[in-house]
Amino acid sequence: MRKPITLAFFIFAAVATPALARQLATPASATSTSTTATASATVEIKANADTLRQNDSASRSVVGHEELVKYGDRSALDAMKRLPGVTVIDGGVRMRGLGNGYTQVLVDGQRMPAGFSLESLAPDAIEKIEVIRAATAEYSTQSIAGTINIVLRKSVDKGAGARAGELKLGTGGGPGLRAPGITLGMSGKEGAFGYNLGASLNATERAYWGKETVASSTPGGAPSGLRTEHSQYAQRFNAANANARLSWALGGGDTLSWNTFLNSGLSRGSEDNRTATLVGPAYPYPLLPAAFRIEAASLRSELALVKRFGGGARLDANFILDSSRQDRRLARQGVRDDVLVLDSLDTGKIHDNTVTVTGKYLVPLVEGHALAFGWDAGRLRNRQHDVRSELTLPGSSLLDTDTRFHATVDRLAVYGQDEWTPRAGWSIYLGARWEGVRTRTEGADFEPVTATYHVFSPLMQTLWKIPGSKQDQLRLALTRTYRAPPLQNLIPSRFYASFNTEVSPDDLGNPRLQPELATGIDLAFEHYFALGGLVSLSATTRSIRDFIRSTTTFDGGRWVSAPLNQGGAEVRSLALETKLPLKTLGVGWPLEMRANLSRNWSRVDAVPGPGNRLDRQPRWSANLGADYSGKTLVTGASYTFVSGGWTRSSDFQSAYDGVTRDLEAYAAYKFDPLRQLRLTIRNLLATDRPSGSRYADAAGATQRLDAGPTYRNWRLQYEQRFR
Repeated sequence: MRKPITLAFFIFAAVATPALARQLATPASATSTSTTATASATVEIKANADTLRQNDSASRSVVGHEELVKYGDRSALDAMKRLPGVTVIDGGVRMRGLGNGYTQVLVDGQRMPAGFSLESLAPDAIEKIEVIRAATAEYSTQSIAGTINIVLRKSVDKGAGARAGELKLGTGGGPGLRAPGITLGMSGKEGAFGYNLGASLNATERAYWGKETVASSTPGGAPSGLRTEHSQYAQRFNAANANARLSWALGGGDTLSWNTFLNSGLSRGSEDNRTATLVGPAYPYPLLPAAFRIEAASLRSELALVKRFGGGARLDANFILDSSRQDRRLARQGVRDDVLVLDSLDTGKIHDNTVTVTGKYLVPLVEGHALAFGWDAGRLRNRQHDVRSELTLPGSSLLDTDTRFHATVDRLAVYGQDEWTPRAGWSIYLGARWEGVRTRTEGADFEPVTATYHVFSPLMQTLWKIPGSKQDQLRLALTRTYRAPPLQNLIPSRFYASFNTEVSPDDLGNPRLQPELATGIDLAFEHYFALGGLVSLSATTRSIRDFIRSTTTFDGGRWVSAPLNQGGAEVRSLALETKLPLKTLGVGWPLEMRANLSRNWSRVDAVPGPGNRLDRQPRWSANLGADYSGKTLVTGASYTFVSGGWTRSSDFQSAYDGVTRDLEAYAAYKFDPLRQLRLTIRNLLATDRPSGSRYADAAGATQRLDAGPTYRNWRLQYEQRFR
């Protein structure tokens, strides 16, 4: 098995290398010059997160490392569902209820490579997460809903020592679930050199079942088909993270750093699918066992230089190499009347290699102005190969395919930004960013295709502190953002569905797609309490044109879904965020309460109502929580709610999402300042969340509904720091 060998070699190489230097620059504008300075900056961010947010001209909030690991989550996805203004649905991260490319997720300021998985990223590897509600010029403006920037951890908390380490041992369980894990970390400083090494290994084994019901009817409403499918699943998932950060203080405030991060996941398992046809034509595969294997890995290596000049000018330059791969394998056998009628194998490989060069030059040309100019250029090479092979069997219809293509994506972005305070209590941020993209795709079954687009994004944000009040302030942001067409949607190859129907069609790309463009306005009122805590009420609107939507048609032999630019869309949202320590109310208990509530609206012009919402956007989402911090006992609970319902995506298609209700609680007992034991119980309500889809036209209607149980589970983790 390659993954443990690769990981062991990676860690060994990092430890064996002399400690040249630790990572110097955090993404965005913060820069550290040594291991000790980074540790101090981390503590400062944690201690004054609300103060930094209050005085920042840009609308953003920061959640630090200690907050992210509080619940003992095993993946970044689990931790992110408690972030203010963020929801996690079906493994996707959303702001304002929008995912699918509308919410931009970055890692250290750069887009995630194809093989990078948030499900396999451990919260222990994260230093902080920035939730950026309105676009800034420094990051890509592919952020119609907003940006989430995950900053990877810089060092282990050392306290007063020059060297530090940490160890976390955990295990979890529940009905059909087993989940052990381990995290190791060490960091230190020797003269001008600093280093940080870390690794996390997690394994999950689970067994569960599901049920699918597909019902069809004639135009008059009479049943024409009904079948049910019961499935048993057994799955194993292994995740690994490893990082090495080395830095070297060059003198005069200059620093050189090297950072490498590995993210890896292996999922494998089996399915036993049994279908019973109650009405209508018999399903061709009443018994359909399957086995699958998905292996994904990404490796990022970055060399960063900070060069300081006279007069306070500074240059930040970064050279980044990203490499990722994903290998998929699915084997199925169909049995009908005790006869083998299907024996198929699907394999897929995706390999990405990216070179990125970024830079930012900060120059104090005018007193009181923070001027910055920068660039972001890169080239992505993508290769994909999908093969489906079937044995010739009696009564089967062969569907052998061999689809391969490669794509080159060149991109260039330049930007400028300025932040200044015209007078006391009023600050302004102005920025502009130009981004251009050129994609060239070549494949065996189509002629080479080239697609280009560019977007210019003027940006403005302002913060006004209401006179006579030290705690009340208003924010306003005007933005132009966009959503780029996914690379898969630009490829004119056809990806065949296993069992082709109107609710599971083939997919066909469209190389003529253009990006969706959005003009946005954000307005917020914020009140900060004198002893900590805040109340924020914000409103957002986005007007989108060249909206991309997929339509399903019948080409005479099979159902095909293809994307196209069509019409526009409108998005609106209201959000309430509160964080209230009881000391603010004069109560001496070390208890903090928090709440986030969002109401979302959207409308797609090209789709008739009702329910013509964008990207299956939930109307309501909320997160309520409370945390008690005693001397030896820290405990808390969190409740998450996401509404469901039907969303109409075309004249004939609709999708259904069930309501999400999730209650979890944790408790951590401190043996001493360096050792503690943490217990977390998740999914206390154990509610089901059905989903489905519907296709209805003049020929009749077909509806699919998926359902399955959820279970309570627990996790116990021992944590120790070393100084």
